[in-house]
Amino acid sequence: MAPSAEAGAETHLSAVRTDAAPTGGSVERAVVFAVRARGRVEETAVHALQALRQIAATIVLVHPGALAADVRGRVAPLVDDILETESEEFSSDSYAVAIDLVHRRVPSVEEIVLTGDSWFGPVGDVAALFDRMSTVVADVWDVLPPAAPREAFPGEGFPAVTDRPWFLTVIRRELFASSAWHRWWGHDLAAGERERALGGAVERAGFRHARAYETAHLHANDPGLFAPEDLLDMGVPFVDRAVFTSYPPFLDRFAIIGSEIEQLMGESGYPVDVLRSSLAGCVPPKALNTNLGLLSILPDRAVDPEAGSSLRLAAVVHVSDLDEIDEVLRRLQFLPSGASVFVTTTEGVTAARLERLLEAWASTNSHTYELRVTPQSPGRDMADYFVGCRDVIQSDQFDLIVKLHMRRAPWKTMNRLRYFRRYQFDNLLGSPGYVRNLLSLFEKEERLGVVFPPMIHVGYATMGRGWALLEPHAQRLVTRLGIRVPLDTVSPLAPYGGMWVGRPAAFRALTRRRWTFADYGWKGERRYGHLAHLQERLVSASAGECGYYCRTVLSHAHAEIAHTALEYKVDQMFSTTRGWPVEQIGFLHRAGYTGYGGTVALVRMYVRTNHPRVADAFRPAYRIALRGHRVLSAARRVASRLSSERSENEREVSS
Repeated sequence: MAPSAEAGAETHLSAVRTDAAPTGGSVERAVVFAVRARGRVEETAVHALQALRQIAATIVLVHPGALAADVRGRVAPLVDDILETESEEFSSDSYAVAIDLVHRRVPSVEEIVLTGDSWFGPVGDVAALFDRMSTVVADVWDVLPPAAPREAFPGEGFPAVTDRPWFLTVIRRELFASSAWHRWWGHDLAAGERERALGGAVERAGFRHARAYETAHLHANDPGLFAPEDLLDMGVPFVDRAVFTSYPPFLDRFAIIGSEIEQLMGESGYPVDVLRSSLAGCVPPKALNTNLGLLSILPDRAVDPEAGSSLRLAAVVHVSDLDEIDEVLRRLQFLPSGASVFVTTTEGVTAARLERLLEAWASTNSHTYELRVTPQSPGRDMADYFVGCRDVIQSDQFDLIVKLHMRRAPWKTMNRLRYFRRYQFDNLLGSPGYVRNLLSLFEKEERLGVVFPPMIHVGYATMGRGWALLEPHAQRLVTRLGIRVPLDTVSPLAPYGGMWVGRPAAFRALTRRRWTFADYGWKGERRYGHLAHLQERLVSASAGECGYYCRTVLSHAHAEIAHTALEYKVDQMFSTTRGWPVEQIGFLHRAGYTGYGGTVALVRMYVRTNHPRVADAFRPAYRIALRGHRVLSAARRVASRLSSERSENEREVSS
């Protein structure tokens, strides 16, 4: 296909399906389905294509750029043609090329549907909508009013979308065969304006426009985002993807509850696991966890005490502190019988003591155990998991792996250490009934990849700094590993503390590289940063890349503790700023790091808030000065340490 003047971009067309199914009525109809992002056709889009086949004899898939071979093999049986554009992102102009191709290849076509992956669905029977609209006298009709430009939050990882696939617009022969139609595509319109301009343009040209649903009473400009539940009640078979992919505080501002909308979709027969799996690959994990409310509060007693578990379980337990090993072994007995337990340690003396303890413990239950002695490594439990037990997590022998550790933490106070261990163990292995309820999550949700407790915040100051300055290293590592899931900007969704229950398949993206114990040493740190902490923080991104989502879990007792403490702290934090939380957060992010509230920090915050252009101009110089300050501070600390050592040596000599 030669380049099209209307499209303004070179395209490539390939025919992939010749046995097109007939339409379910007298109308010869074609669908042009566009996807947003290069290299990704989500499972929800595949589901949509399958459903649209019942109302279309011809389907053309429009994809920005060349399709990968595996993706092409998955979608080829579902469509008749694939149109690959040269642009990196979707452009509305690609519809003009696709319409021209459909019109020439299927001269008898009477309707062309312009749509794409801007929605999830169909929810319910899409054929009923087309049957109803077939009696409406119109040259073009759409489902909802095209959305106005939506508020963006680029600093928080939610940039503006200038152009997106059209929601669903149906063009009839009288319009797409007219000269006015072709002239309109020749007009130069800003990105994203063409869908919004279509209705008015066709009416001014003397054609008839209709809308499938009257929504003015719900929301004047954007009912797809602001009234999704009402639209489902009205029978609209599509849900705008922005309901699940927008910035969480923005959705909170308007009480758009993703979990309730998802439930309504599931009750109408939509595959919720497919929805979550697709979202896990394109939404930052912590945002997805928030938007879908993926937190389960589990009771200590089994909801279904008669039900057993057919899941094959393994536990990988790193032990460097024997003080409370009895507690770990007691908790492991809560697992269903027949679990395989792999215990790792780095010290021979500890291994000898562990061997005796494990032998006595195994005689009291039906679990099996294997003790492994691994090299000393700064990676500790993470190195033992990804290197020392690589064969376990790479094996198809187990459905789930429980990762635990009992390591020394001399820098923590006894209260903090005690609560940390309670928080991890109670929320993963609280009781036999609790474990049964946790395992049932995996049995009910096939795409659930990893389960772990939410970020601990009682006794810890992790909130707001979960990346621990590792985000640049994380961005480089995900690029190397081929992980395309967008990362959270402030704190990632992660098993802080390094304990979880997960499917081995959810870690495939992290195990593509064959890690070694040396990667966790000082040479590896120069290349990766602190690798153990990075791997811990990329668990959810790895799961999303592999088609799985994560869920956080709490016991009733810890939910009471965590929620009341968090509510009080958030209330205090917001007491000095005005507006809704989304506005308060935006203000604090614009102001930037407060430091200790000194003169320099306050001046910097004032300039960033009130004179952002000046702040941008001085930012490079400020960073150089800050880097120099850090170097000087480090030099002073080294000099101070050397001076202390010299003084101590002199005292030893004099004595």
